[in-house]
Amino acid sequence: MAVIAFGLSLTGCDVFDAPPGGVRAGTPAATDTGSDFVHSQTEDISGYYRPAGVTAGDGVVLNQVFIAQAQDFESWEKGERSRAFGPVMMEFMRDGETLRVLPDRYAVSDNRVSMRGTVAGFGEVSFDARLDKGALATARRNLGGAGAPAMTGSVRIGRQSVSGVKFAWYGGD
Repeated sequence: MAVIAFGLSLTGCDVFDAPPGGVRAGTPAATDTGSDFVHSQTEDISGYYRPAGVTAGDGVVLNQVFIAQAQDFESWEKGERSRAFGPVMMEFMRDGETLRVLPDRYAVSDNRVSMRGTVAGFGEVSFDARLDKGALATARRNLGGAGAPAMTGSVRIGRQSVSGVKFAWYGGD
């Protein structure tokens, strides 16, 4: 069993839904150098990517990675930023509360998603994954559901990381 800081570990679980809870947002980077935020996707890869088989100790669970639509990336890159929403973000659950990790930096294309952010109690968190366009297309046609993972990648919290995390696509409610 691989272990990430704060007790996050991989086990053989199914994709899960988030329990209800309040949202506490991370803080986006104060400055934008122009190269910290890059998107080049030409296809719609938006949606929620839920990890299959990720559970945690200490009340911490990786819930999902969210990817917004192209116009949300464009707004963010123009400096139109929210403290509660980012065009790509990670969500963790801790004691019934949703913790969003907003990007300090990201690079998103049709084949790859990479982001880094910080949040109180976690420090630096990063995510790097490859998209499987065929599995994503199938998941979209089937409105989610079982099938091959649409994305596979690694999650890093501080100095600890787990690779090979598989994510199922979900379009949202």
